[in-house]
Amino acid sequence: MSLVNEFALGRYYTTDSVVHALDPRVKMVGTLAVLAATIATQDPRAYLFLTVSLAAIAAAARLRPVFLLRNLASLRWLVVIVFLAHGFFTPGAPLFDAIPRFTREGAILGGVFAWRIALMVTGATILTATTSPVELGDGLEKLLGPLSRIGVPVHEIAMISVIALRFVPTLLDETSRIIKAQVGRGARFDGGLIARARSAVPILVPLFASALHRADDLALAMDARCYRGAEGRTKYIELRLTGRDAAGLVAAALIVLCTLAISSSR
Repeated sequence: MSLVNEFALGRYYTTDSVVHALDPRVKMVGTLAVLAATIATQDPRAYLFLTVSLAAIAAAARLRPVFLLRNLASLRWLVVIVFLAHGFFTPGAPLFDAIPRFTREGAILGGVFAWRIALMVTGATILTATTSPVELGDGLEKLLGPLSRIGVPVHEIAMISVIALRFVPTLLDETSRIIKAQVGRGARFDGGLIARARSAVPILVPLFASALHRADDLALAMDARCYRGAEGRTKYIELRLTGRDAAGLVAAALIVLCTLAISSSR
């Protein structure tokens, strides 16, 4: 239940900030560039610089640190598994005499990869928290626009991506309500692994039923509004790049270049 309440990826938070006001294309390109730079390096100094940079961006976006930390806490088991896997399967000198298979080199490498996951999740969370699903769809459609000339259904891809992203927080909220209803009826979600797996059945069945019902309602709503794809459709708000967006691209480029420069300076 805590996992459902803590997971924040895909949730949009409305507030007045300079990051919210940026063009969605700028934020998407900048986020992808920063994530690529994160993957391209394993230098802890570069990760420290990226951590400070993302903290500064989150502060500019007026996102509370508790919000980001709770989101990371929801993925704690993934981080622990990555850390332990590297610790036990990386050859090297034992870190503890009592656990000879857990190596010092593996612990360092596992810590670096866990840090990488935290940075990537935080960057994606900042993007979705400062960009509404509609803006994400418009930005993705604009970025992939040239592919439509070779027959790629860009509009449909963008629409499906937005609907999927928009349904993530909705399904999480629905899961939380189902869990509370089941607990109110006397259901228990503690015990061993087998008991927890069995207790998930009363949650998954109504959750899938609710998801199918929502999908049917969405299809009916789109059909009632005469949705027929991208042909002939116009935009209520046209995306236009401004000087503020150019400054955002420059800032993202500087972060990437500084990260790579720190990583290459040995």
